[in-house]
Amino acid sequence: MTATTVGDRELARAVSEYYDDPLGFVLFAYQWGKPGPLRDHSGPDEWQMQFLKELGEQVRQRKFDGTAPVLPIRFTTASGHGIGKSVLVAFLVDWIMSTRPHAKGTVTANTFQQLSTRTWATIQTWTRRCITAHWFTVTSDKMYHNAFKDSWFCSAQSCKEENSEAFAGQHAADSTSFYIFDEASAVPDRIHEVAEGGLTDGEPMFFLFGNATRSQGTFHRVTFGSERRRWIVRSIDSRSCRF
Repeated sequence: MTATTVGDRELARAVSEYYDDPLGFVLFAYQWGKPGPLRDHSGPDEWQMQFLKELGEQVRQRKFDGTAPVLPIRFTTASGHGIGKSVLVAFLVDWIMSTRPHAKGTVTANTFQQLSTRTWATIQTWTRRCITAHWFTVTSDKMYHNAFKDSWFCSAQSCKEENSEAFAGQHAADSTSFYIFDEASAVPDRIHEVAEGGLTDGEPMFFLFGNATRSQGTFHRVTFGSERRRWIVRSIDSRSCRF
């Protein structure tokens, strides 16, 4: 099934079935094993699949009804380099944006170069491959629904401490407000603190990815230290990763 063989109404109905099944969405939404860039791949890497399965379980446990706020979903993942973190970030963005009307998201990384040339560039690449690509416009720093530019979007933001206000005021009371931090160990604590303010209503989600290179800061505390009890924690050995 492709976007060219079904109408948007039928596609929206099909995509809605994956509201609490991010792995199912990823397997459905991209052309795995078909002619093209994914012809040699049958699906995500094993660690990515386990992540997506557990995320689906967390969504089902909360049973968000579109009105009453639920507890934030918080995942933090420490790993070595080259395991496919940015690809998983793209999966998360496409799944949330496609299954949750009027979702609002912010993506950042430790440096502007990492954000623009790796994290956001990967989102652009995988969104073009996604079955819902024609629903959205993706610019150099924003992804938005073509019919709801101001209320259904995800933006790329610098994590410089002086830009902390860009992370404030993000709320989606009847949808999902989400934050994704790539190379999170180097994102200033102030940015983490401000982002927490966007997790108070709706069905909020917060995802941190990074290399465990620092023994202090928010990423270390939530992954290995005093705050880890509030997070679903993963440590990935890059030697075991297919990609």
